[in-house]
Amino acid sequence: MNPFSMVAIVLTITAIFAVINDRIIKLHRTIGVMLIALVMSLCIIAAKQLGFIQDDVMTELIGRFNFGETLIQGMLGALLFGDAINLRYEDMRPRLVVISVLAVVGVIISTFIVGYLVYFAASALHIHLPLVWCLTFGAVVSPTDPIAVIAILRSIGVSKGLDMDVCGESLFNDGIGLVAFTFFFSLAMSGETMGALEVSTFFARTVFGGILLGAAYGYLVCKLIGLVDDEHIEIMLSLALVFGCFQLAEHFGVSPAIAIVVVGLVFANMSEKVMTPAGRVSMYTFWGVIGEVLNTMLFVLVGILILILPVSGTQTALAIAAIIIGLFGRWVSVLLPVSVLKKWYYFSPRSVRILTWGGLRGGLSIAMALSLPESVPYRGIILLMTYAIVVFSILVQGMTIGKVAGHRTTHGNEYNDPRLDESREEKTLPSVIERFLSRASRDTANKK
Repeated sequence: MNPFSMVAIVLTITAIFAVINDRIIKLHRTIGVMLIALVMSLCIIAAKQLGFIQDDVMTELIGRFNFGETLIQGMLGALLFGDAINLRYEDMRPRLVVISVLAVVGVIISTFIVGYLVYFAASALHIHLPLVWCLTFGAVVSPTDPIAVIAILRSIGVSKGLDMDVCGESLFNDGIGLVAFTFFFSLAMSGETMGALEVSTFFARTVFGGILLGAAYGYLVCKLIGLVDDEHIEIMLSLALVFGCFQLAEHFGVSPAIAIVVVGLVFANMSEKVMTPAGRVSMYTFWGVIGEVLNTMLFVLVGILILILPVSGTQTALAIAAIIIGLFGRWVSVLLPVSVLKKWYYFSPRSVRILTWGGLRGGLSIAMALSLPESVPYRGIILLMTYAIVVFSILVQGMTIGKVAGHRTTHGNEYNDPRLDESREEKTLPSVIERFLSRASRDTANKK
């Protein structure tokens, strides 16, 4: 079966599942199609166990489909760019420090907590899983899925400040998670240790290199877009912007995910200056459709992935423990930064709860687990634990996040604190410095 045939089958299945969800189940699209795919897959497994069928096209399809490479190389860039272009720096600036700390420090805290607790749980169940591979797993499940998080949280309505925290963190922590995964995976495969200087150099090169590349490449292509007045050429240039930047980032050894997010932010802030209103409408419509199609296909693939998962009794017990550990790691990774940052930034009483329960894992975690070579003896158990966390987060957390948020955000509650209103200045460290410098300048001018 050639790649075109596989894409055609997945796209057809996705469209059918989307119609069924829209007409009958009526859940959020990503949750609905994944639930349908999961139920169908479980029915196939049951039928095979009972001897009703010997083989099936779905198992063959998912077995041949290179999920990890398809998502990371093909879909991730388009999905991240499509979400990043909806964020503006002016909106992010008051919460930029919060987003950065949650994305960077949060992922690091979660990686180590999840890694060590899974190591202890595996030892208790007499499953041999070295610590370095447990930390690799921690890096796999620590980043949240921006596609799932943004789509679901915006459908229930949250305040602008909380929405910016969740969306900004989920976009940037994907890049940090990929960097951490690459680091621990390389460490596990080589069997060598690295000093503090080597670790710092690795993270600085991949993270800051991705930021610089994304900013430079995004600025250059946006200038090229400004030279033309044809909507079709502008869209072609945006495609070159996304996939070209991704390949350049991999070539130079920097984070492709971070580079793409920065590219999207640059485009979002320059598009009004270099494009006509009609051109921007066409551009955003195009990327909106691309994002919806890829996102829905992604969750169908996640739903049918269970067909190829290795399952045993003790491994299932560890997977269930991993769900609890993952939630605990997410809670601590949110609680600690928020406890420090709330001295300068406003957080609603439910922020920690919503950020924890709204930290959904998705296709990126699955893709990282699947990207592990077949030769790795711990690939199966890591993939099973990752799948358990992703399915739980999308189906259980995704379907209950509205109750956690209270469904009252659009009617005025603690999320709509006046300090988050655009017409007022938020108590942030940058704004305090800006007001101090402004006051000092006025005092100097008055003295003169």
